Amino acid sequence: MSLAEIPSRLEHALGTAKRGVIVLAVDGLSSDVAKQSWLSASISTLSSTVPTTSATAWLTALTGVPADVHRVPGTVYRNGSGLVHAINGTPAIPDLPTVLERHGATVLARELDLLEGTWAHALLRGCTRIPAPLRHKLAAQAEDPPLLVANVVADLDKAVDQARFLWTYVNIDDHVHRHGYDESVHEAMLRLDAHASRWAAQGWTVVAHSDHGQVAVDPDPDLVEAWDAIVREECVIPSGGAGRTRWLYPKADRLEAVFDRVATTLGSTATVHHATDLGLPQPEAGPVVAVAASPGFPIPDPSVKFEHGGLSRDEIDVPYAVWQAVQ
Repeated sequence: MSLAEIPSRLEHALGTAKRGVIVLAVDGLSSDVAKQSWLSASISTLSSTVPTTSATAWLTALTGVPADVHRVPGTVYRNGSGLVHAINGTPAIPDLPTVLERHGATVLARELDLLEGTWAHALLRGCTRIPAPLRHKLAAQAEDPPLLVANVVADLDKAVDQARFLWTYVNIDDHVHRHGYDESVHEAMLRLDAHASRWAAQGWTVVAHSDHGQVAVDPDPDLVEAWDAIVREECVIPSGGAGRTRWLYPKADRLEAVFDRVATTLGSTATVHHATDLGLPQPEAGPVVAVAASPGFPIPDPSVKFEHGGLSRDEIDVPYAVWQAVQ
């Protein structure tokens, strides 16, 4: 069962909800932390996308289609003759209706509301948006997960009488990249559980899910340098991908040689694949794909302590929680 099932699940909830549906879209929460914290909910596990990254996963979760249909296979990928950053750039994205658009959702998009690229537009098109807090306030809340949850809850409490379908973005991903699933994340999710139970007692069906989990990383500096050398010497454009899944765009006559070189260079830190074997669309994704198999994998940002994008269970297992309305 995958994130692509979420639109149909939400439509079923809307069809049976007593008062309405509140959706908490929690970026970066692992399934294990959700099960430890959302004590009042009924929780199942879905599978994230390949790679396990927000750019791909949120589009799948809201449109119900995989990456080879929505054509956003990762954070950085080929778009035309060069690379595009899915979230900050303006990639061409097919015109796909979302469950939010179909049912006239009111959204508290928060950080997503500040993005001007085509990715955010594809997610939130046709929705009624509640304006986001100022950028510096969002940054301060991202540093303090309980404060973040307090502000999300306050904004939702102001909006519950205005709509039947509410969707809000809850960004703990930035904090987890720097600190992992520390005590503040657990406390924030416990508080979210308490408020979800309160809304359920008021007649709301509350749904919460994430897009991916994260794992601890410790990239090997020698492998980071070696990866960059392969890109310089063998490829026509820089590498793409997302975190712990990265791909290369080799020169036309060097594909198999690059495949072998990557496999030899990365050794036990990665598994190496042809993109089509992972269901990644071409030509967006490079044909040679390396997926992390250890913390030493050469991720694009070696400064982070936790990362995602790979296919370990901790990254790919996605919590889907429901607090049923009290009848």
